[in-house]
Amino acid sequence: MPEAKTPWSLTLSEVGLRLEELRERRGLTQGDVAGHEVLHRRGVKIDNSGLSRLERGQRRRVTRDLVEALLECYQASATESSEIQALLNADTTPAGRPRPALWRRNANLLGPMQFEGFLKMERRAAELWNYERDVWPGLFQIEDYARIVISRMRPELRPAEVKALVDVRMDRQQQVRGGAPKDFRALVDESAFRDTIGDRSVLRRQLERIRAESEEHRNTIRILPDLIGVHPGSAGAFVLMGFPEAARQVVWVETMVSSVYFDGDEDVQRYTAAFTNLWERALDPTETRMRLEKRIKELEQ
Repeated sequence: MPEAKTPWSLTLSEVGLRLEELRERRGLTQGDVAGHEVLHRRGVKIDNSGLSRLERGQRRRVTRDLVEALLECYQASATESSEIQALLNADTTPAGRPRPALWRRNANLLGPMQFEGFLKMERRAAELWNYERDVWPGLFQIEDYARIVISRMRPELRPAEVKALVDVRMDRQQQVRGGAPKDFRALVDESAFRDTIGDRSVLRRQLERIRAESEEHRNTIRILPDLIGVHPGSAGAFVLMGFPEAARQVVWVETMVSSVYFDGDEDVQRYTAAFTNLWERALDPTETRMRLEKRIKELEQ
């Protein structure tokens, strides 16, 4: 299973991906590049490990001299060279600003799920497409609902630890609200309407929050009816992210014991196809809102 390691810089990750594609097109191995005459003539050094980290977006700094040497080595066209060099002029800061104190204080709780990488990327994303099965997305949860969900999903945590993660989730909502996302699509199974948390009052207030979020211009919420049966999303919840400085999406999947980050074309395309298919089969926003209104009235009785 892949590790959930996010690139140090989303822009440098894109540079690495483009350079890897050029290298493979030339039929060169990483070892071939490390000893290539072009790099030697230019006085540029990089070993197999360094090139591998560059291509995976794991280097904190990539010099222009190195990129120019690699572009010559790969016989890149003028257009390809111009596009890649332009990326170096873009924002190459880490994926997210330094961790707020709240995240840092609770790093021990975030660590087991490798969730900090997700938090860093989430607020840099211009597009967030979130599929959830039985619960409402974390970005829309009220505190009482989040507390119940977190305590049920991680029963090993003490009450104080649950509260700490609830605080992180509430802070996360503020960070994303003031961040880059312009298109948030929430696709949720109809089971989220049912009282699976054992508290009708909390569920009612949670649905009222969902109704309010549905009025935000960047949010689109759709409900997936039970009647469609088993579907690709039955494997579990996931989030697709798109970034202004990257030409591709990434997908984040949370399991019971860890989180997994994918950015390979085949993986991302598979999740994108699954989301699009389910999105088209779901109730439209108007029908979803009508279902919300009906359920809220039932819970008021």
